[in-house]
Amino acid sequence: MSAKGYCTTTQIEAFLGVTFTAGQVTQCAAQIEATEVAFDRESNRAWLTGAIVDEAHWWPARKLFVNYSPMATLTSVKGRLRGLTTDDVLVAGDDYEVIFLATGEIYIFYPQLYNRIKVTYTPVATVPADIRQAIIEWVAAQMQPSLNPDSFGVEKITMPDYSIQYSKAVLQGVMPPAVAAVARGYRFEEGF
Repeated sequence: MSAKGYCTTTQIEAFLGVTFTAGQVTQCAAQIEATEVAFDRESNRAWLTGAIVDEAHWWPARKLFVNYSPMATLTSVKGRLRGLTTDDVLVAGDDYEVIFLATGEIYIFYPQLYNRIKVTYTPVATVPADIRQAIIEWVAAQMQPSLNPDSFGVEKITMPDYSIQYSKAVLQGVMPPAVAAVARGYRFEEGF
């Protein structure tokens, strides 16, 4: 899997005010990839996903919300009538209405007729600025121990004839509170 592109290694360098070595660029790129996956898991949604084909919504309510809002375009809405095994293409204005592309809200006129609605659409192809900044800050925090191993999170244990100095990695991978707040703000809950 490769990084989706929520941010770049250059943006991390600029945030930290450093220039990465080739090895650090590789490490940072891997960290960006892992951080994007963790952030998507926390917010229960994703950005830069490309077209979404036949996203299924079972036992729909009148108001249906797509998983990856905001939507750039809505291609089709199909419904499976209760008791049937095929999907019918629904007609805008007769069977459904798009309420708001920004929230991905679709109003189904007669939801009681369908046991499943399938929506094909394209999400907006940009990452919100606050999410980009949250990813940058989280990756930068995770890069700190390897950039300054002698000063960041250093622990030293000294005994009479033995001494150990090491860099703590206890917080490696833990989402900072400010990043968690951004993820909660974008959290997708099915049915809301």
